[in-house]
Amino acid sequence: MTSIPSIANLRIVWTESGWAVPGIIVLAIIAVALFFSYRGKPWIPLRIRFLAGGLKWLGFALLLFFLLRPEIVRTHNRPGTNHWALLLDNSRSMTLQDQDDGKSRADRLNALLEPAPEGWQEKLGKDFILDRFSFDQRLHHRAPLDFTGNASALARALGETRDRYQGRPLAGILVVTDGSPTDAAALASMKEGLPPVFPLVIAPEKPLQDLSVASATARATLFEDAPLIVDASVSALGLAGETVVATVSERGGKVLEELRHEFTEDQATWNPRFQVRPEATGTTFLEVEVKPAGPLQEATLENNRRMVAANRDSGPYRVLYVGGRPNFEHKFLQRALDEDPDVSLTSVIRIARREPKFQMKSREGETSNPLYRGFEDQENAERFDEAVFIRLNTKDSDELDRGFPKTSAGLFPFDTVILDDLEAEFFTRDQQRLLQRYVSERGGSVLMLGGMESLDAGGYKDTAIGEMLPVYLDPATPSDGPSSGKFSLTREGMLEPWARLRKTEAEEERRLHGMPEFQNIHRLPSIRPGAMEIGKFESGATSSPALVVRRYGRGHTAVIAATDLWRWGLHDADSHADMDKTWRQLTRWLLSDVPRPLAVKAESATNGQRITTRLLGEDFLPAESGGIALRVRRPDETWTSLSPRPNAETPGILESLHNDTSPGPYLAEATSRAIGTRPAQTASTGWVVNSLQDEYLALKPDMDAMTRLATATGGRVLTRDGLDEFVKSLDELPVPITETRSEPLWHSPWWLAAALSCFIGEWALRRWKKLA
Repeated sequence: MTSIPSIANLRIVWTESGWAVPGIIVLAIIAVALFFSYRGKPWIPLRIRFLAGGLKWLGFALLLFFLLRPEIVRTHNRPGTNHWALLLDNSRSMTLQDQDDGKSRADRLNALLEPAPEGWQEKLGKDFILDRFSFDQRLHHRAPLDFTGNASALARALGETRDRYQGRPLAGILVVTDGSPTDAAALASMKEGLPPVFPLVIAPEKPLQDLSVASATARATLFEDAPLIVDASVSALGLAGETVVATVSERGGKVLEELRHEFTEDQATWNPRFQVRPEATGTTFLEVEVKPAGPLQEATLENNRRMVAANRDSGPYRVLYVGGRPNFEHKFLQRALDEDPDVSLTSVIRIARREPKFQMKSREGETSNPLYRGFEDQENAERFDEAVFIRLNTKDSDELDRGFPKTSAGLFPFDTVILDDLEAEFFTRDQQRLLQRYVSERGGSVLMLGGMESLDAGGYKDTAIGEMLPVYLDPATPSDGPSSGKFSLTREGMLEPWARLRKTEAEEERRLHGMPEFQNIHRLPSIRPGAMEIGKFESGATSSPALVVRRYGRGHTAVIAATDLWRWGLHDADSHADMDKTWRQLTRWLLSDVPRPLAVKAESATNGQRITTRLLGEDFLPAESGGIALRVRRPDETWTSLSPRPNAETPGILESLHNDTSPGPYLAEATSRAIGTRPAQTASTGWVVNSLQDEYLALKPDMDAMTRLATATGGRVLTRDGLDEFVKSLDELPVPITETRSEPLWHSPWWLAAALSCFIGEWALRRWKKLA
């Protein structure tokens, strides 16, 4: 017995297939005999001969077909065994009303579900086990439709349906929705393990007029005037010729910036960019809102605003300044950083060099430095062969009591080190290697200023400190002493936010043109590979690096090759303000990538937010201690405690999942225990769930996504008018459990009648031509 495939669930089976080859041979012999028979009658027209011979041969072929005993085998769905899932959209967007007839999508869905005799639901229920579900943020079985869901998570609903019917026969899924899923990105990969999906999209008859904030992101910058940049995307439907106003404000606070735009097309997108300075530090929640400038009837106002979290480190940052002598640079630097509440400047300034022991001169019995003569504490005062320092803004009396730190425990707590007017011999070899490790391993930043005894004049060539600087150093000679030069930004410098002080390039060029010429600069030969030249000194036709930065290991190094940077601030009041702003922005750049002892971040996960915390020990290596308390503030201002678990692959990383998806802002706060001499640390991060805004985002159905879903799973997109025809066509759909019925085709008398008709037709032609 053999069979050949046919349409869908129908095929033909040959029960006497052994006679097929002999039958074909006989048909070939008959064809040859007929050919020679009619060939000998040339007086008969050729077309008559072909028609008569063909009818006779076809009669013999039908008789052979009859002798092979064909059977028709039909495969049917077995009633009451296969399941069919009906998924109904229960989200808030279904309540949107058409602006013409006032009917909502929910009204049309309820009308579609009304029971009717011989209706589509009754027909579907006769052949399948019909299971009804609703979905919003997740799937609900037989839940009433109240259209209060905050999301249309179709991809998640399909995934939960697939898992629910694992091991059970699911023939197909009918999805009734408005065609605007809030997880369209995940929907693109939803095809594995799914039966055919048939979306039925209920959309408004005409496009709606609407204005919405499609997306909003916030990122920190190094601009002092605008530490945050907020990028938004505004979508408009049916608003050609309308002017809209977009604003960004702090949560519950004042408006920080306002922008206007006029749409020229009915369906258009506008991408405004805001540069704002919130009053709050640390994690800030901002709200972007858009509204028409004039009166306008929109489909909904729920999507006109969107909240975004701006995560900025709020410090405190510690900056260590080490100077070889008191000077103006430290004075202006300290005044500038005093205006930054997140930065604390600790200073160690040498006021007397050490003297060799053989030059020691003092009164009899005096061993301390004469600078301390008259003070009571002579025992702890520096000796003749020790340098004398003054310390400013140390955390206690013991910190930096012997000048520059000699151990990682003394240096690593600082986030940035600034070296000014210090010769290489000031540091021991161990201190130089310690400073090198501070940058490459700890991830700190080092800035060297161009004092009289710095850089090439300080003997740093072929030292551990000189190797990590972004410039090459050559020993100074009497002929290449400090010279003068005009400062300007390179093209790379113009592209760096922290190096600019004005919003436009033209304004920045005017500012640079008005800067005074520096009289004492270091003429450095060139920069190292991988370094970036931000600024340069120009004098006539020659130029040399002025401000150069470089990535070194985990940290950064930078060089300012001017000895008299303070001269800029003495030019006029505006120049002084610009110099202070430059100090703060440069310091912020040095601090931007420095690892914090405790860090926390939140990333979107399938069922909420994955919160990751990282703890570093006193040596700034990953700490194995799990003593971190983590809590989350919900939108209703209540706090929830979480229990983070260590990551099995990465030491120092703790993870936890927060699965609350209620709309609004969330704040995660992590607190570590005190480790050694380090006090307890606190870090925070925020995120926003804009599920309600996402739900009302797309008022126009995404038919491309629906078509891709249907095509990938073997289904098709349906319409309300074609639903009854679709139910009738389900007999042709492959199903998991079927039953087979066979019907002998050769029992039908029509095959014999067809063969006899062929013979009678051939005989009639011969009689017509008087050949019989």
